[in-house]
Amino acid sequence: MAASAGTGRLVNVTECGICIGDLTDARILPCSHTFCVECIEKWSENKQTGEKVSCPMCREEFEIPEGGTVALPKNDFVEKLLDLKKLSTTLSQGDVSCEVGLCSDEKESSGEKATKKATIYCTDCHQAMCEQCCRCHQKFRFSGVHKLVNMDELSREFSENLCDKHRDKCTEIYCLDCKEAMCLRCYIESHNSHKYSDIKEVAEDLGKQMSSNAAKLAEKVTDCQTILRNVDDNWSAFCDKVKETEKLICERAEWMKRSLLEQLSIAKVEQQKQTTNVREEIERHQVVVENFIRYSHELKEKGTAYDIFRQAAKLNARAEELQKLKVDIDLAADYKVTEVSFTSGQTGEDHTQVFGKLAIDVYGMYGVRIFLSVKTLRDNAFLLKNKSLYILSAVS
Repeated sequence: MAASAGTGRLVNVTECGICIGDLTDARILPCSHTFCVECIEKWSENKQTGEKVSCPMCREEFEIPEGGTVALPKNDFVEKLLDLKKLSTTLSQGDVSCEVGLCSDEKESSGEKATKKATIYCTDCHQAMCEQCCRCHQKFRFSGVHKLVNMDELSREFSENLCDKHRDKCTEIYCLDCKEAMCLRCYIESHNSHKYSDIKEVAEDLGKQMSSNAAKLAEKVTDCQTILRNVDDNWSAFCDKVKETEKLICERAEWMKRSLLEQLSIAKVEQQKQTTNVREEIERHQVVVENFIRYSHELKEKGTAYDIFRQAAKLNARAEELQKLKVDIDLAADYKVTEVSFTSGQTGEDHTQVFGKLAIDVYGMYGVRIFLSVKTLRDNAFLLKNKSLYILSAVS
């Protein structure tokens, strides 16, 4: 069975809103919605007498009567419509065969069973039958007097309501004291001291009231259509605003990315320049020292005593100067070390200061403004289903 009734679609009068099929043993709820007795029983399973259950269509609660859901009142009107629907389908096919089947004879040639034409219909058993089966039906019925009608008079018969106590009588009197419809015999036997009226007159007055109520309810349908259009328009406007805001956020993010990357690029170029200069200076000094060492070594190994005597003092003095020189301090090149790091904001305030602020204002259906933070929206996601209008804006 469906988890819920199809409230988003119009349901035919003879259709069950739960199983979406023709009603079977139709039962009507206090809210006037009608369902198959089996469907409404499954819908309210595990509920005891006196407990409340919501209608599958309108969610209005009703109380489980004594005896369970099978004790809910039958919808005789719907049952009549279903009978008429079945009969109209049957009659549209031409002659109707007997549905009882006691009259069937086997054909000698084919061996198929042939039934006679139905001429009588039992309104209690809902069966069409021939005269032969009708006699058997009258003889063997076990549930009291049944109403038998000629097939030609079915349309007129179903336009009349039969008395619950006297199945051969039609309801034609309305007891004003008891608020009940009954046949003339019921009135004579049990209500002859009560005020009464012709049921057609009462039905006419009630029909006028029903028409008036229906006209007023039609205005509600118009209101629903108007509100639905507004909701759709709000949704469309919201989607457009979301798209626009998303574009602004992306543009803002792209601008910030470019800005940061430009700063990073400038720092890289500056650091590259310093690195190049200092490398050249260090390499030059390294060559100077290496050349001095090589020259000193050559002089010592290949020079004469006189050669060494003449240059030793200057070389030793120069060696002392080179030894005193600190490469990381005394070089001519200006060298600084640049450190790079990137830290994203950890809180909502950091994001709004650096990136921008997303404003979400929620308006109720009737224009009441509700102030909500993004966190509140996450914690109260049900508000998204409340047909509210969200106004988005990106503030850089």
